[in-house]
Amino acid sequence: MTHSLTLAAVAKRPPAGGLDSVALKELFSDPAISSPLMLLSRGEVARNYRRLKDALPRVAIHYAVKPNNHAAIVDEVHRCGGNFDVCSAGEIDTVLRTGANPTGLVHSHPVKSTEEFDRAVKQGVEIFVVDNAEEIRKLLRYQDKRLKILVRFRINSNRRAIVNLQYKFGCTTDEVLPLARLIEQAGHEFHGLCFHIGSQCIYSENFVDAIETTRELIRDLDMNGLSTRLLDIGGGFPVEYAEPVPSLESFCRPISRALDECIRPGIRVISEPGRAIAATSVTLVTTVLGKSIRDGKIWYYLDDGLYSTFSGIVYDHCQYQVVTLKEQQPRLSVLAGPTCDSFDVMYDGLMIPEHEVGDRIIFLATGAYCAVSGSNFNGLRRPAYMVVE
Repeated sequence: MTHSLTLAAVAKRPPAGGLDSVALKELFSDPAISSPLMLLSRGEVARNYRRLKDALPRVAIHYAVKPNNHAAIVDEVHRCGGNFDVCSAGEIDTVLRTGANPTGLVHSHPVKSTEEFDRAVKQGVEIFVVDNAEEIRKLLRYQDKRLKILVRFRINSNRRAIVNLQYKFGCTTDEVLPLARLIEQAGHEFHGLCFHIGSQCIYSENFVDAIETTRELIRDLDMNGLSTRLLDIGGGFPVEYAEPVPSLESFCRPISRALDECIRPGIRVISEPGRAIAATSVTLVTTVLGKSIRDGKIWYYLDDGLYSTFSGIVYDHCQYQVVTLKEQQPRLSVLAGPTCDSFDVMYDGLMIPEHEVGDRIIFLATGAYCAVSGSNFNGLRRPAYMVVE
C-alpha cells in the first residue's frame, strides 16, 4: 500500500525536480497551466550532472540518451561539458545538433543492424561496443578506417538491479580475450572493456565486483599483448522514487575507491548515466477527469496514464511519488489513466486524501523512461513539456 505526500511533507525535503514548495504549490492552481504537463528543469539536470561528477571524480560522464532524449536535457549535458552514449542513428542525430564531436561518442548497443552501423560510421562515430563474434564480422565492412571497439562482458551477481541489463547482453569473461583478438584480426583496435550491471541498482558492490573482474581481464589482455585504453562502467545509479535508496555520494564511494585500487591511471574511465541525470529533472502535473466508488475504493481517472508517461511503471518497474495539495484523512484509492482499456491502472491501493473532478495530482521524478516509452493510444493527447531554468 502506497501513501501520497502532502505539499508540507515535500517542503521538508530537498527541492523536487528543481522546484521549491512555493513553485510546486503554483502547479496545483495556476490556470495558465494545461495538464497533462511535464515540467523540465534545466537546473536540475546540471545539478545531477555535477553531483555525479563530484561523486566519481575520475569518471567522464557520457549521458545515455535513451531514458530521455529531450533537447533541453541533451543541451544542458553538453553545456556542462559532458559527452554522450548513443544506441542508434536517431540518437546520434539528436546529440550532434549540440555541436558534440562524433569521435567522442560511444555507440553502446552491442548488436546493430548493418544499416545502423553504416550510418554511425558515416556520421563519424569511432567507438563501438560488441559482445559476440557475429558483430565483429560486421567490422570487416570498414577497411578504410580503424574503429575503436570495446568488449562488453557480464558478471554473476547475487543481487540484481531492478532492471537486469546483463540478461540480454554481455559475453562471459572467458570470451573476452578471443573477442579482443578477433577485433584486431578484423583490422580494428581493441580499445577496452565495458559492463552494465543493470538499471536502478542499489548495490554498489555489484560495480565493485565488476571492477575487480575487470582488473583480472586487463591483466590477461596485457599478457597477450592487448592494451586496454578505456573502461566503460555503464550506468544504473539509483534514484529515489517511492522507496528510499542510498545517497549518490555513499553509493559511489566504494566504486571510486575500487577504480583507484584496480584500474591503472593510464586507462580512461567513463560512465553512461541516464536515470541519474534525467529522472528528477521532470515533474508531471495531472488533473482528475473523473471519479467513482467501486468495490469500496475511490477511483480517480487522470488525464495521463499507463499508455503514456506512466509507461515507466510497466517497462521500468517504477512507482513515482504522488504529491497532493490536500491534507485530509487518506482514503483507499485507485489512480487510473484516461484510456478505455482496463489495463490502464497505475496505482491500486493508494492512500490519498479525497479529491474532486478538476483537482490536480503531481508526480515527482518522471524524467527517465517515461515519455520515451509512451504512446498516443486512443488518440489521446500526450503531455507537453514546459522547460524552466
